[in-house]
Amino acid sequence: MAEPSFIEQSKLRFREGEVVFRKGEMAQQMYVILSGRVRLYVSEEPKGDWVEELTKGDFFGEASLLEALPRQHTAITLEDADLIAINRGTFLRMIRQSPEVAVKMMQRLVQRHRELGERVEALDAARPAKTSNGPVANLVSVLSGSPFPILSHGSLIGRFDPGTGVHPDIDLTEEDHNLSVSRRHARILCEHGLYFLLEEPDVANGTFVRGERVLPGEPRELKHGDRVGFGMVVLFFEKT
Repeated sequence: MAEPSFIEQSKLRFREGEVVFRKGEMAQQMYVILSGRVRLYVSEEPKGDWVEELTKGDFFGEASLLEALPRQHTAITLEDADLIAINRGTFLRMIRQSPEVAVKMMQRLVQRHRELGERVEALDAARPAKTSNGPVANLVSVLSGSPFPILSHGSLIGRFDPGTGVHPDIDLTEEDHNLSVSRRHARILCEHGLYFLLEEPDVANGTFVRGERVLPGEPRELKHGDRVGFGMVVLFFEKT
């Protein structure tokens, strides 16, 4: 992935229990684990619910380099760990010089997404029903009236990909009779009770909020009742 000299120059040592980064911080770099274990927590403090535990060879923090959004998790070391820090410029240069890096990263991200989805479903099934009035949001189809719940950690919107067998969190395949929605079309993220819509790269038919095009890489905040379009599929955003 990189020359030994680069590894030595970019290597960071973290002691057990050290925070690598906190949720809400703006990203400066991604990390590759040389040794040790790292856990990603849902909240700003490293306690309570966590989404993933990573070991040697895994990477994390890459999403914030690709999107202009704050960190979505808090990362903490579970034991003494050596990490490689890679900034945005170095990351893009590595991909240009070695395309297989991008392919391996995409394969790992697909696997991670599938594993996390299965874990979230298992946790939701095991937990008792909540009675709190916390934020709940859906996209509701104008065509069919079908609701599409938005996951608390965010949802990928698109169509089923038969090539990889990957379903997006919000699968619009049945709504999209004109095949106008991309496989990976857009993403809705939740930060501190607010919801943001972000278009994925290389989308052909556009993403719209209240009739206005969402520019790639520029998150658009969603309000209750907003009309949202993915290609030719139109839904309403509901937050209760």
